[in-house]
Amino acid sequence: MSIKYKIIERGAPGVSGGGSKKYYASTTAREKVDLKQLSERLAAISTVSEVDTIAVLQGLVHLLPEYLCNGSSISLGDFGTFTPHIRSEGKDTPEAVNAQSIKSVNVTFRPSVEFKNRMKTVRFKKHS
Repeated sequence: MSIKYKIIERGAPGVSGGGSKKYYASTTAREKVDLKQLSERLAAISTVSEVDTIAVLQGLVHLLPEYLCNGSSISLGDFGTFTPHIRSEGKDTPEAVNAQSIKSVNVTFRPSVEFKNRMKTVRFKKHS
């Protein structure tokens, strides 16, 4: 397993003309794994059929937004936790803050310790 990367040049943020430029590693276009591929692999490493796996994953896709829209954090054990976060406009007084001040809601994923440890095994390969 390896993550392919390419080298890109970036200027300093907020500096007119970019200032002094530096080179950074950046991931290249990634292969997308869809629900069918994921369910096939899950079925191959468990006693659950591919059809049952798809059904469970589809249920998860349906239920996660429902719980998140109710303000819940969702812990999936050794996988990690999904949490809703809001972004709002700053106001001069606490009384001025209301629902219209909220501009967006985002979902963050916080991987578990086990998940993070598994990610430490990644290798990198320069994209030619």
